[in-house]
Amino acid sequence: MKKLVLILLGLFSIALFSQSKEVISSEIRWKAYKTLRAESLSHFGTVKLKSGNLVFNGSELIGGNFVMDLKSIDAEDMNSDPKMKKMLENHLKSDDFFDTNQFPVASFQIKSVKKINNSNYNYQIAGTLSIKGVSKPLAFPVKISQSNAVYTLTSAQFTFNRKHFGLKYNIFEDMLISNDVEMNVMLKAK
Repeated sequence: MKKLVLILLGLFSIALFSQSKEVISSEIRWKAYKTLRAESLSHFGTVKLKSGNLVFNGSELIGGNFVMDLKSIDAEDMNSDPKMKKMLENHLKSDDFFDTNQFPVASFQIKSVKKINNSNYNYQIAGTLSIKGVSKPLAFPVKISQSNAVYTLTSAQFTFNRKHFGLKYNIFEDMLISNDVEMNVMLKAK
């Protein structure tokens, strides 16, 4: 009984002192390759944030989430050829890949946060990445910094396997595309 009371008091104190900070700006970058992984055979760009928050206990990150608007996917590497850019973006939004009509958003929910000793990153976050109705665990290092009342989360580059989320094209074309998609995330919350 004493253990239950202590656990409840601990949870109550975390809830009492934790603060949710709304994400006020973001930069979410992606990069994908052909199987040869040459820079000349890659595509890269951004996706806009739909919503997000970071939860702190004092100045310590303890949770949060962010939701990405997949209909906003932008293939920046194709900016010099607007026609091909539009074709690639429509292809990524189609049911060949993200199927944004049925699945307009992807999300990441922070499940745990651990301090780490790294010269570039001070936390390891672990959570659940959800794309096309499929949820898989994912962990990566982040740096949390604070200036005035604004907290900034900057991730290390991390990857996810697109096939684990049903992002597959026809079998012949699919063999030419790397399974790994690289991402970098920067969130500012206040």
